[in-house]
Amino acid sequence: MYLADYHIHTKYSFDGYEQIEDICNMAMKRGINEIALTDHMDIFSDKPYESILDCDSLYQDIERAKIEFDGKLIIRKGVELGQPQANPAESRKFMEKYSLDFIIGSIHNIKDDIDVYEYDFKQLDCNEVYREYLMCLSELTVNYNFDVLGHLTYPLRYIYQKEHKRVDLKLFEAQFRELFKKVIERGKGIEVNTSGLLQPMNEMMPPLSIIKLYKECGGEIITVGSDAHKIGQIGTTIKQGQELLKEAGFQYITIFENRKPSFKKI
Repeated sequence: MYLADYHIHTKYSFDGYEQIEDICNMAMKRGINEIALTDHMDIFSDKPYESILDCDSLYQDIERAKIEFDGKLIIRKGVELGQPQANPAESRKFMEKYSLDFIIGSIHNIKDDIDVYEYDFKQLDCNEVYREYLMCLSELTVNYNFDVLGHLTYPLRYIYQKEHKRVDLKLFEAQFRELFKKVIERGKGIEVNTSGLLQPMNEMMPPLSIIKLYKECGGEIITVGSDAHKIGQIGTTIKQGQELLKEAGFQYITIFENRKPSFKKI
């Protein structure tokens, strides 16, 4: 089985800790063939993109690691681009300056630059929060540049963590179908984010039912990522993620180079 962990954060992320060299060594120890380093470039309405991530230092370190680990580990230069619609001009400036292998398009902040993890779900209609979240993903899909959509059920992590509630995703099937139609029309894909297996929700993002729906809608481009922020998380759940893809009917995972997808058999 070809193992690729396509969602990893380094010390350069605001919530990251690890040196790139240590990440690469751990990936090799875990039998991972390929990684994508995808630090946070969250876009805020009132901040320049440069204040979020030291891109020059990060990408220089990645280039050095590519040389150091050449022939032993494939390393892709990526980013997790968060809610670019919050400030299209800053998002565009970032995209114009840097040449990347892979971009995860994600939503953390639905509105007012507030991350979903800060929400008090006791005071909110959880279904309405998730409906709005899917609308934000749809806007990102139609109007912005990315390769796969990240962690499609991100709010569910915190709804369960804080309130021990599970949202019924059947209520959103029509929205998912419309979202996947737009994703596929643009030649883009989605990720299976395995980090939920290490959290109280004990579920991948998205779960099997939504992965099957994506397949049913004609989706082919799909990556698997641990969303690791600490060294011990790297690659730990990648095999489980790829097995879930097989269960959903996928025969291949997707990898990227210079923003172009190719496929590896599971």
